[in-house]
Amino acid sequence: MDVTETKLKELEVRPILTQHFVSHFTNHVEPTLVVKILAQNVIMLLDTEAHVSVLPKKLITNTISITEKGHAQRHVKIFGGEEVALDGPILLDIVICGVHLVHPFFYVDAEIPAIGGYDLLRAAHIVIDTESAEVWSKHPDVVNQSSIPENVLAAVQT
Repeated sequence: MDVTETKLKELEVRPILTQHFVSHFTNHVEPTLVVKILAQNVIMLLDTEAHVSVLPKKLITNTISITEKGHAQRHVKIFGGEEVALDGPILLDIVICGVHLVHPFFYVDAEIPAIGGYDLLRAAHIVIDTESAEVWSKHPDVVNQSSIPENVLAAVQT
């Protein structure tokens, strides 16, 4: 057997399997990704320092009506120690990294990005890879699904 035959024998064709739906940040500057909230694509900032998830009120009221009387307020401190009152929470459908959840969101009448706080990251079992600017979920509902079609094959050396 010559070297070429040996190298060909060492290669096998195997299916590529992955355990996660990998999502990429929208850019490499900040940890934002596209999620689906209220059946619309929304760019969400992932913030591990935020205890709760917060949406701009306009995002919610463009799709559904909310009553001011039915929701409590939560006071949180923002940068610089200033205290802000958030309305809510309100339960909303969200799809993040292949996980569909009904999650409590607070909201504020201000021009802010949608913020996925630690509460959402924990509920969806989110893993953030800052080096590759990717996120995925280890949630049991998606962990055994493949994000690559089964008929995709790769040559790997054994």
